[in-house]
Amino acid sequence: MNKTAMWNEIHDQVEVCETILAQYLPKASDFWEKLQGKKKILLTGTGASLYACQMAKYLFFRCSGHIPTVLPADEMHYVLSQIDQDTLTIFVSQSGESYETKLVSGILKERGIEFWGITNDGQSHLAQNAAEVFLLHSGKEVSSATKTNTATFLLLAIIAAGHDPEVASQLRRLPEQVKEALDCQAQIEQWAEALCGEMQMYLLGTGVNGATAVEGALMMKEKTFIHTAGSSVSDFRHGTVEVIEKGLPVILVGAGEEMNRQLDLHASYLASLGVEVRIVTDQPERFVRFPGRVIPVPAAGIEELSPMLTVIPLQLLAEAVARKKGLDVDGFRHLSKIVAEYHTEEAGR
Repeated sequence: MNKTAMWNEIHDQVEVCETILAQYLPKASDFWEKLQGKKKILLTGTGASLYACQMAKYLFFRCSGHIPTVLPADEMHYVLSQIDQDTLTIFVSQSGESYETKLVSGILKERGIEFWGITNDGQSHLAQNAAEVFLLHSGKEVSSATKTNTATFLLLAIIAAGHDPEVASQLRRLPEQVKEALDCQAQIEQWAEALCGEMQMYLLGTGVNGATAVEGALMMKEKTFIHTAGSSVSDFRHGTVEVIEKGLPVILVGAGEEMNRQLDLHASYLASLGVEVRIVTDQPERFVRFPGRVIPVPAAGIEELSPMLTVIPLQLLAEAVARKKGLDVDGFRHLSKIVAEYHTEEAGR
């Protein structure tokens, strides 16, 4: 197997996790105190950055005393009039230079309203203007957002819940658990072989992993060109289920006792309709009736932290399918790592 840059970046996540925990977890109580001085929390980003916010919002629900609003960066202008000194806006931008982030953060800066920034570039516009800067410590990332997505999730987890002793204890376990989650390459290769000829598929998650499924689907689309839809199982059941035909590939993602119980029910139902069900779960013993179609991940202990682990097989799968299809795993046809304004005169070149 030729190791692509994307494969290496996925495996970099162990070291990235260790670095972020060492720098930011000791300050978690300070972050929590600052949150308590705010009445509203806004989390915003685009693409994988936005999905990291969606994946992490459940930790704010659980531990921060806030119910944050998660908004795409291009919708922030609708709420600008409501953002005041009692509102904490956390901008997430891997480059720190995205058009939407620069526009809205610039307006807040002019109004004298402080905001926080999560970015991979300490010299970026976002880092230079945010009141509190959280660096992703992810080094250069040339392929899809893998380590920057999980690094964002981890930083938001520390901000929201790192002050809680139970969560902090689990956070310290994550580097070893990430390493364990990565140990599924042989099975990933088998899944990729089976899926690389598909034209469409679905990624569905239960509970907090509905957001994980959306992030996984983004990577599959970017890297494999397979039309992949990601959603919660609940959303799928309320309409999209009508697209089911025999042989449709569906990957189910879940963690925790209750969410795996629901996943079990959905897996049985979909399989009865002829769906090619595959499962990513921290309770593989529930699904022994799907031999070869279950990838286990370590149990996070706290369901809200599980996306850090369940997303890893999805990252590996996107890389493996693209590689087996002979695609440019580490490049893009149209996407730029810094998404600024469109320049239509360049589109035809």
